[in-house]
Amino acid sequence: MHGLWYPREAMVPTGCNPEASAHIIPPALLKAASKLYEKGLQRDQAKLLKKRVKLPVPVISIGNLSMGGTGKTPLTIWMCEFLLKTGFHPAVLTRGYGRRGKNSARLPSAGDQGELSYLFGDEPVMISSYMPKAPVWVGRDRAISGKAALAAGGVDVLVLDDGFQHLSLERDLDVVLLDCRSPLGNGCVLPAGPLREPVSNLKRADVFVLTRADRDIDSAPLKDTLRSLFRGVPVFACRHAVKGITLKKGAPLFDLDSFLDRRVVVFAGIARPELFFADLRKTGMDICKTLSFPDHHRYSAADFSMIFRAASEHDAEVIITTAKDSARIPLPYRGAFAVAEIGIDFGADRQGFCDLTIRSIGWVPPVSAP
Repeated sequence: MHGLWYPREAMVPTGCNPEASAHIIPPALLKAASKLYEKGLQRDQAKLLKKRVKLPVPVISIGNLSMGGTGKTPLTIWMCEFLLKTGFHPAVLTRGYGRRGKNSARLPSAGDQGELSYLFGDEPVMISSYMPKAPVWVGRDRAISGKAALAAGGVDVLVLDDGFQHLSLERDLDVVLLDCRSPLGNGCVLPAGPLREPVSNLKRADVFVLTRADRDIDSAPLKDTLRSLFRGVPVFACRHAVKGITLKKGAPLFDLDSFLDRRVVVFAGIARPELFFADLRKTGMDICKTLSFPDHHRYSAADFSMIFRAASEHDAEVIITTAKDSARIPLPYRGAFAVAEIGIDFGADRQGFCDLTIRSIGWVPPVSAP
């Protein structure tokens, strides 16, 4: 599907172009299917807007237009960290993809991560592990989760993880992420392309954040294009960087130099795992084998046998995975894998994005008495 949805040239497409996939599925059939999807989407969004809820605290949404892989969850973690340092008390509202149960509930602050990810989803568990001071509420209806978070007390700002399509809840800042390397794929909505909404719906965004912009020169043309298409909407850029490697969650980070030229096997069950593999290659590791699994994959004993066999066959010194995958690994296996810690770096755009966030929230928390 990656070859079908994403052209080689990074661009902001002006329309749907599934022609490159003609050898797989006729373009006319793909366009017809996308039209049906879009009509259903418009009907559902109209219903959501009629039931739109306004909560009494600021709401920040972190979302995107495409199917996964833009770095929403890392930016959600970054946003919570920034808000906590600024003096706010955020709570995260997330759907919890693949979880059991439908009712809104707060993720427990303690427990086995593998079991919690089964009950609440891997992304909520990952967010909570990085931000233990920010309660994480999981549920399909973010308005209900938000009300529950406020009723529990100690919260003065809400952060929606993957919230751009969740129209039933009003927000004060709508942050939309676009991958700098391929921001909107071929411009088509599902199934002809990777978009969950038409490109024109980006007009709802309050700010664009270009992710994986490794160099300023990489993001400059896309910034100019977005500014001309969506006048008045600020555009910032950030990059993903491997901060270090840890042998278990909460343990000290090993400096990346410790892994220079080390032979490693890497596996990931996330959207677009090739981007994670590329981030690790930049560190100078000798990646002798990569293994990809579906996003949110539940690992079995057979999967681990395959991973261990690959490490043995390639004389690997360490096996590395993502923090999101680590949340899904059963406890008996977890100590066998190192975890790559990925951070967000805004570089020169950091201050501008921080200032915009504070302005959008509309108020500053009171200063505590000495």
